[in-house]
Amino acid sequence: MPINGNTYDWESVTIDLNGTTAIDIEEISYNDSREIDLIYGKGSVSTKYGRKNYSASGSMSLLREEFERLRKKLGGSVYKGEPFPISVCYANDDVPIVTDTLTEVKITKQDSSAKQDESATGKVKLDFKILTPIKWNGVAAL
Repeated sequence: MPINGNTYDWESVTIDLNGTTAIDIEEISYNDSREIDLIYGKGSVSTKYGRKNYSASGSMSLLREEFERLRKKLGGSVYKGEPFPISVCYANDDVPIVTDTLTEVKITKQDSSAKQDESATGKVKLDFKILTPIKWNGVAAL
């Protein structure tokens, strides 16, 4: 790997929303977790642990045009549409391609904003739940 080479940047990220490459997307964030409970026996140190349920969620910010394309593809409402996939691909000349796949996404919240003196008004932020484990570069979290 070269020193002082180009790293993954926004220009090297491709995001597919429901099978279509998103052009007017400004941000995407996603995460997953699986909590554990510590089990105590004799003394003050845990002797075991219990696993809780897996959960995954995220958010993305889109320009109004991209939101309208997604809404139309989901049948007119972001809430009524079937779960859909999102893939986020990080590609660069010097390093291997990394693809994270969110296989079943359901939108849970939409938030729109516009403000004076912005070159791109009409931004929409969407929060979503991921119904199946995230595939981090092809490897499922569970």
